Amino acid sequence: MRDAAEANMREDDRMTSLEALDPGHERPGYWDDYRSRIMDRVAFELARRRAAARESVAAVLSGWSRSLIPAAVAAAAIAAVLVGTEARRSSEPPPQLVMQDMLGESADDGAFEILLSADRTGNAGAFMALVEGSRP
Repeated sequence: MRDAAEANMREDDRMTSLEALDPGHERPGYWDDYRSRIMDRVAFELARRRAAARESVAAVLSGWSRSLIPAAVAAAAIAAVLVGTEARRSSEPPPQLVMQDMLGESADDGAFEILLSADRTGNAGAFMALVEGSRP
């Protein structure tokens, strides 16, 4: 019996120490006042959400169209300007890179000539050997 009484005392001590953390401890109307202050502050937002919940899909899309249509028109105008500018550019193809351009001046001319004169199909290993400076 004594163990049960000690356990109850310990529980009472814990409850007493937790009551000190409650801001409504010893102030009976604290939580009711707290709730009413919060509800006063959020009344406008709750009313707006209630009205928005009643709107139809067509009304929501109509509201979006006020901002989306001008944005789409601006994007189409920008695209038209970019396409027009691109069409006015010369239609010459850009110069093609040659193997010598890719390898630079440091490439061994003998190895390059051997590679070009070979009647074999190229492979990645031979190309990497040429780029890294060893013979294929």
